[in-house]
Amino acid sequence: MKKIFGSALILLAVCSSLAFASGSSASSGLKIAMLPKFKGENYFDAVKVGAQEAVDELNKGGAGIQFLYDGPTQDQATNQKQVDILEGWIAQKVSVIIVSPNDPTAIAPTLKRAQSQGIKVLTYDADAQADARDLFVNQVVSAGVAQGLVKSMADKLQAKGYGPSKTANLAIVSSAKTDANQQEWLAEVKKLLASSQYSWMVIRNEDTDVYYPGPDETNNLTQSGTVIGRMGPGADQIQGAIGLTSMSVPALGSQYEAASQKPDPTKVAITGLATPNAIKSYIKSSSNPLDAGVLWNCMDLGYLAIQSGYQMSKGTITGSSASVTAGRLGAKDIANKMVVLGPALVFDAANVDKFNY
Repeated sequence: MKKIFGSALILLAVCSSLAFASGSSASSGLKIAMLPKFKGENYFDAVKVGAQEAVDELNKGGAGIQFLYDGPTQDQATNQKQVDILEGWIAQKVSVIIVSPNDPTAIAPTLKRAQSQGIKVLTYDADAQADARDLFVNQVVSAGVAQGLVKSMADKLQAKGYGPSKTANLAIVSSAKTDANQQEWLAEVKKLLASSQYSWMVIRNEDTDVYYPGPDETNNLTQSGTVIGRMGPGADQIQGAIGLTSMSVPALGSQYEAASQKPDPTKVAITGLATPNAIKSYIKSSSNPLDAGVLWNCMDLGYLAIQSGYQMSKGTITGSSASVTAGRLGAKDIANKMVVLGPALVFDAANVDKFNY
């Protein structure tokens, strides 16, 4: 990948110096550029694996795709860092940009500028403003994510004696408040907690029981440690902790392991969104209350994003199409300029070994 990106930089320099001199670019190949929220974390690494699979598959059929991949580091996962990378790709006149925005509003002007220059813009994992992209490749609808999280937590807490006759207090470890996905998932979680089926689980105080550590690993560890310290069976304690990011859930598991005074694992429960490999050791440990996770197939998300981007660039589909035929995934419906990968996946000790990402 470093070689590929290095080649892209060289090409950028050449294009800049020749600027429109020949009309036809030195490269007639199709360039698809993918931008994660940040690099160096197994969630986006797994998405990239699926994306590369789709590129290789399409190139075997003669697509001639040049795949560019770059993103900010985790400790610099800001909108500005993403914009800096996008500006370089716009200057290169790439054919397709596929981005997971850190800020759906702040990134919109840059995405619109890309669209104005004929670049197809897709979002994946997280959406941008609807008028700033041509298609959103959504892993699962927000209601589906919330259903998987809340049901998983309810099942674990009921097995530990909580239910309609015994209330359980919840804490949520989210991301930054500007993260559109987490805010939508939290809204859907709260809807379910207000229903008669799950009303015995409560977030007592959103100001103190919903945490926003952002993408920084240290902040996730610190705030997760605080949650673990508040957990226990008492009425003024937290019985269930839900992580809304692939950073926060492993942090909850590791901070439980590191705690000098651990809450009784038979009285508390932890679950959330994470890649299986990131929490496998905790799930398999009978002494850790993190015993289930919720996600989707990350590699399939990358695969679907590339398949969709390629077909948009060729005009095979548009945001108004009814479906896209995405290689080994088959047909996926498109509605309101959004294609959905599929339902949420719940994994625990019984099936976690089936997934290697």
